[in-house]
Amino acid sequence: MKKFKIVSGLMAMAMAATSFGLTAFAADSVDVKIEKVQAENGSFKVKVDLANLPSTGLSTIDFAIGYDSELTITGVEAGTAKTGAADQEGDLGDTLFTWKDTGKQIVLVWATGLTDSKYWVKDGTFVTISGTVNTSKSGTYELKGEAVSREAYPGGSANSAKIFSAVGDSPVDYEASFSNGSVTVGVVATETAAPGTTQPNGKVKKGDANCDGKITVSDAVMVARVAAEDTGAKITDDGKTNADVAGNGDGINSEDTTTILKFLAGMIKESDFDQ
Repeated sequence: MKKFKIVSGLMAMAMAATSFGLTAFAADSVDVKIEKVQAENGSFKVKVDLANLPSTGLSTIDFAIGYDSELTITGVEAGTAKTGAADQEGDLGDTLFTWKDTGKQIVLVWATGLTDSKYWVKDGTFVTISGTVNTSKSGTYELKGEAVSREAYPGGSANSAKIFSAVGDSPVDYEASFSNGSVTVGVVATETAAPGTTQPNGKVKKGDANCDGKITVSDAVMVARVAAEDTGAKITDDGKTNADVAGNGDGINSEDTTTILKFLAGMIKESDFDQ
């Protein structure tokens, strides 16, 4: 009897979903935030958080995360997707939460026919995605929320699904607002800062002592002045980090000036800087 009730609930949910255009109404959007992280030893873990969900939570979630080709997905761990509903679903518990890596997208699907909202997904970290980076080259590789690319039915036309809904007495379909995430390898300067200011977003670029987003002779002059303890040389904390290109964290000295000059002369590459 229990299994029959659950199957009936799923059927009702499916029927309600097919009639969303007629019976559901749009509510406030939910927030989907994909974490921005720094890769460590070629690996990463990215959290996908859901916020601004209705107080009841959500009973149906269906969306995808597209990812850069330089990333390889190794696993997806459920967070708030573990609601206890799987135990209540009986034989259907194993199908409650599923994910699939298509090579371009991570498809995430969570759905229950239980009408008791205490078993629905609430605010928090929905899943954590694990993976590796296929390159050692410095760069930032994006993960972005998007609709699932799938056929509406076998052999049918393409149907991009992106569903966040609460199916109770009256189905409610929610819009989604995505904040895309990324995995950064190495040190990347993504923006240009005004001279003498800190580098945007906490990023550092080795050799860029004045934090203006590029490496020029002005940086060598700045480093030389600091190394000579010129009190008139105004350098930020990020600038000090950037300036230490040759000493493995031993502070700013004349060797750093020489290293930057060698780079400007084409004698060494930026990758030769002490990272």
